[in-house]
Amino acid sequence: MKAEELNVHALKTEEVTEELETDIQNGLSEEEAQKRLEKYGPNELKETKRVTAWEIFFSQFKDFLIYLLFFAIAVSIIIGFYEISQGNEPSEFVDALVIFIILIVNAILGFYQEYKAEQALESLKKMAPRYAKVIRDGKVREIDIEDVVPGDIIQIDEGDKIPADARLTKAYSLYADEAILTGESQPVEKELKIYDVKTMLADRKNMVFSNTIITRGNGKAIVVRTGMDTEVGKIAEKIQQDDREKSPFQKEVDVFGKKIGILILIICAIVFLIEVVLIVFFPEGGNQFDKIIEAFKIAISLAVSAVPEGLVVVITVVMSIGMRKMAARNALVKTLTAVETLGRVNIICSDKTGTLTKNEMTVQKVYIGGKEYDIEGIGYNLEGGIIDDSGKAVKIDDNVYLKRYLEVCELCNNSTVTPREDNPVKTDVIGDPTEISLKVLAKKMNIETNAEKIDEIPFNSDRKMMSVVVKIDGQLFSLIKGAPDVLIQKAGKGLLNGEIKDISEIKENYLSKNNNFAEEALRVLGIAYKPLNEGYSEEEIEQDFIYLGLAGIIDPARDEVKNSIKIARKAGIRTIMITGDHKITAIAIANEIGLTDKEEAITGAELEEMTDEELIKRLENTDIFARVTSEHKLRILKTLKSMDYIVSMTGDGVNDAPAVKGANVGVSMGIKGTEVTQEASDMILLDDDYSTIVAAIEEGRGIFETTKGFFRYMLSTNFDEIFLILVAYIVIKFFSFAALPITPIQILWLNIATDGIPAMVLGFTPTDPDVMNDKPREGFSLITEIKGPVLFLGIYTSITDITLYLLLWFVLFPAWAQAGIDPNLTMAYVTKGSVANIYATSLSQTIIFTNLVVCELLFVYSCTSNKKPFWLFPNKHLFWATALSFGLQLIILYTPLGIAFDVVPLLHPYYWFAVLIAGFSVVVVDELRKWRIRIKEGTTIFTS
Repeated sequence: MKAEELNVHALKTEEVTEELETDIQNGLSEEEAQKRLEKYGPNELKETKRVTAWEIFFSQFKDFLIYLLFFAIAVSIIIGFYEISQGNEPSEFVDALVIFIILIVNAILGFYQEYKAEQALESLKKMAPRYAKVIRDGKVREIDIEDVVPGDIIQIDEGDKIPADARLTKAYSLYADEAILTGESQPVEKELKIYDVKTMLADRKNMVFSNTIITRGNGKAIVVRTGMDTEVGKIAEKIQQDDREKSPFQKEVDVFGKKIGILILIICAIVFLIEVVLIVFFPEGGNQFDKIIEAFKIAISLAVSAVPEGLVVVITVVMSIGMRKMAARNALVKTLTAVETLGRVNIICSDKTGTLTKNEMTVQKVYIGGKEYDIEGIGYNLEGGIIDDSGKAVKIDDNVYLKRYLEVCELCNNSTVTPREDNPVKTDVIGDPTEISLKVLAKKMNIETNAEKIDEIPFNSDRKMMSVVVKIDGQLFSLIKGAPDVLIQKAGKGLLNGEIKDISEIKENYLSKNNNFAEEALRVLGIAYKPLNEGYSEEEIEQDFIYLGLAGIIDPARDEVKNSIKIARKAGIRTIMITGDHKITAIAIANEIGLTDKEEAITGAELEEMTDEELIKRLENTDIFARVTSEHKLRILKTLKSMDYIVSMTGDGVNDAPAVKGANVGVSMGIKGTEVTQEASDMILLDDDYSTIVAAIEEGRGIFETTKGFFRYMLSTNFDEIFLILVAYIVIKFFSFAALPITPIQILWLNIATDGIPAMVLGFTPTDPDVMNDKPREGFSLITEIKGPVLFLGIYTSITDITLYLLLWFVLFPAWAQAGIDPNLTMAYVTKGSVANIYATSLSQTIIFTNLVVCELLFVYSCTSNKKPFWLFPNKHLFWATALSFGLQLIILYTPLGIAFDVVPLLHPYYWFAVLIAGFSVVVVDELRKWRIRIKEGTTIFTS
């Protein structure tokens, strides 16, 4: 049997050595080790086919909207060369250059984000040790980690990082920190017993695993798996799999790109066909073929101008602003698309330890001499203390047994708890979390001891207790803590109702209370002491002592989590707890925080026995998974995604990286999370707090509303331009106008400067306070949601523009010319000379162009909300952005730059009056549209 296929945790040591053909005492020979190195390969994490930096860069252009913009570049260049061949000066090269710069900038931003996300394997490699201590040819040698092979006997000491997966043959008070693999916050005590084949990874205590750390003790082990066959290797393989889907937003943008592309092609075809029909059926003088070529050039030029060049970079900027807003709420978002995807999340799969809980072990209850007390205050802060049934604080005063109990907590303890100078309630802690909790309790009660430590018998797995000998006020005492059932066997007496009694009289009482605490998911420790005489023997220290009571310890729920889960539930977001902890602990915490009121949970072992269909059925109403492995977590994620849920998955250990990477929004921990998982995630919680996920979702929903706003803004203005061009083209053929009401270079300016600048800062719009009152959005409905308003506003605005254009030529220009308000205009109508006609044409185009600018700069305010009045969402950045855009427009109008944009100065107030009347009407109409929506839905401006 191959080494990697052995279930060594279920085999005796002799069977393992026989299968691996090794010797426990002498290890492998150098010759045999070399053969195995050639057979199994180096003990290292290998890269599968790696995506190169260039592949990542070029992948940024795989988008239909990007293809459309490249098409626009190509056509612009072709037309530019055509213009040169005709002896004209082309403007199309400027169009092509601007679009190309936008595409490159966007690609660089996308490349940076994606390239950083591919570094998870490098982080995993950094975690590996450099050397290993192995026995070869009967001697202990230090070799490179890569040279370790199956069958090697490794020597393990405190502080060592394990070089490969190995089966223990010896273990002396051996503890390993396996948090990176199992999520267990506490070091795992190792032992040599044999386990069932189906035992979960976290419960295989006769094994040590690659990259885990020995926190205490020493031992020996037989290497059974190396390299990619180790548990860490399996994780490395999974995080290299390129199984990420496009985000919902990316899918929507693709759909949008295709639709806008089709629309532009239709417009191009209509314009071209109209021109061809006129040339064929109503021929005029000149070369007909040249006219057809000119018609094609006009159609293509207008189509290129209709492409929303600024949309790509606006999306990037708005998402970047969203990242900034989330960072202010302790959520560091790494990928732009995750900003918007967060707003769609309908399931949060959360770890328990440190995310739903504080990750600060706390004494929650104590049982002293027959009385149970609650402890006020949670975590490592020195607030609160012991309180009685009436809620009053218990004081030490002359209660000698309470004082002795607290002295055990304080002195039978190797942790350090130091109040901070700037805030004495806050503490800096070092040591075992359980010991810290006991010392924090003692400090809360202001225990003062004048003690001298004389001796210590450390905790070990055989005795399951720890003792210290101290001298307090000249008297020697043995202070003891340990497993309650062990202490009850060794105690001679115990405290009950203020009296010291024989242990037989209190035994049932203490064991019953121990069970009660355990049922409440508390970790229970027994507390005892014994007076000693000078010249005591070591055996006396832990015999016939006085049992004082119990301490019930738990990692408490975070204060804010209960309310955050309530908010999430109201918003239609379900929370599922996935933890490596025990079932009873998981249920107790879930009930406490209001995640569920059921006493139901699925364990990893039960999950192993389920079919996919059974899991789907259970997932409909099960909110807790306990004692799960990374494989289970990944399976739960994939099943939820197959049920069309948008899932946020949290994780901190290396084992969580595959699931975090595969989630719609992968979330890692900033404080206790490993670098591997952080690299694989989309978002890092800087405070490791579940409530931050809910806050980020709230911001994500706000960003989605903003996204709808800027899409509505840019598409409405774009469709206005498209409809304007299409209708105007037909109109000028009937009325024989000299030119279209707007030129391609003016449309390009509108798309980039006038539309783009204000749209970018829409991301600073305050989030609607009612955004978490709605259920998550189902499906990819962004375009569907804004289709009606976009078409309505686009058609209305284009009709307004065409009406204004016709009014200018048939009503206003003649009246203004007759009134003599503009000598150039008067000349156009009196002399009808070519220069004057050119001026009239330029003036009409300038008024329409400026009207569009004003209209769009006013309309953007209405887009700050999709249902509510714009004045409820003040955005100072938007004010300055629109002021900048309007200022740029004035520069074009009143400086020589106007020549490049085919405009003339607007020299009379009448011109501005026409511009402003048409511009303001669009905002009024859109606000009326929103008012009708609120009436129809029965909502007010204060609730959604």
